Amino acid sequence: MAAVVAVPFFMRDVLLTLKVGAGTAAEYQCFVSVAAIKVTAGDVVTVQTLCSDGTFSSVGKATYALALEGVQDWSASGLSAFLWANEGLEADFVLNPYGETISVPTASTPAMVGVVTLAAGDFGGTINEYAPFAVELPCASKPVLKTAA
Repeated sequence: MAAVVAVPFFMRDVLLTLKVGAGTAAEYQCFVSVAAIKVTAGDVVTVQTLCSDGTFSSVGKATYALALEGVQDWSASGLSAFLWANEGLEADFVLNPYGETISVPTASTPAMVGVVTLAAGDFGGTINEYAPFAVELPCASKPVLKTAA
């Protein structure tokens, strides 16, 4: 059996965009230090009936979220201000770990795209430190792994 060659996934040169409605996509990678699709497995549901082999189990649907962590920026072009002003609205997102160097996704340099519901992040923090934020933006459906234009 031939060995499978690993191609480790390394986060560098990331492109992260968000776009509400017909607006223009804005790049927010400079505001975040963590950007990831978080998958939560569905719950296992089991029912037992009165017959001897009457146990049935099924796994519920997984849920997905775009998890972001970074530093707060409340300026007019800042991500914190954007999330606050657009809380509750749906936005298209692109998370491309190779986006600043490779504009067209491929099988070995994929991107993730989808739709999220925007949520406001944190405000404030600890004295003499950059004010952090962490937010999970729930996806409307399973994001799409793009491997071609």
